[in-house]
Amino acid sequence: MTTPTFKLATVLMIGAALAATPALAAAFTAGNHGPAELPVNRDAPFTLPGAVTPMPTPKVDVASISRGLFDQDPAAALASLGTVTLSRDGSIAETEASDALRGVFETEMQGHKVD
Repeated sequence: MTTPTFKLATVLMIGAALAATPALAAAFTAGNHGPAELPVNRDAPFTLPGAVTPMPTPKVDVASISRGLFDQDPAAALASLGTVTLSRDGSIAETEASDALRGVFETEMQGHKVD
């Protein structure tokens, strides 16, 4: 760096440090203290039509649910390996699992027990 460039960079850094002082920041925000009186009601600015009652929390029996593929009935597990396709016109097409996928699944199922 040349000497004039070095002096200019030094002056700019000192100026930036002085500009970031809290006194200068306070000068910009001195007049903004928010409303004189805070509103008492902080509800939403609209009201819901009619009476609103909360719904009960859903109860789930965790022991009866299994998301593992090998934990379900083998017939139901094979049925879940199919593909469901929704087309643009709203029709639903179901395609069963291929024979290769069924073979792999049956090979893997041989070592698992179903309760």
